[in-house]
Amino acid sequence: MSAKLRMWVSLILFVLWLITGISGVFLLIGPLAARLGVSLPVSLMDTIHTYVGFAFFGLSVVHLALNWPAMKSYFRRLAR
Repeated sequence: MSAKLRMWVSLILFVLWLITGISGVFLLIGPLAARLGVSLPVSLMDTIHTYVGFAFFGLSVVHLALNWPAMKSYFRRLAR
């Protein structure tokens, strides 16, 4: 169960990362596009970016908790 849960959390984190990145690009180029006369849904992207960012942060904490034993082992090997 734990391996399957870790897989799903990682997959969802990846999708949230993509959405955050794409919405961030929209927010970055929105002002330039507006000066060129192109209307982008900046307000919608701002909302999506904010909420998906919160979900990303929360799920990252879950991801760290699920993978903590493996991370401890990795850091112990590095310390040697």
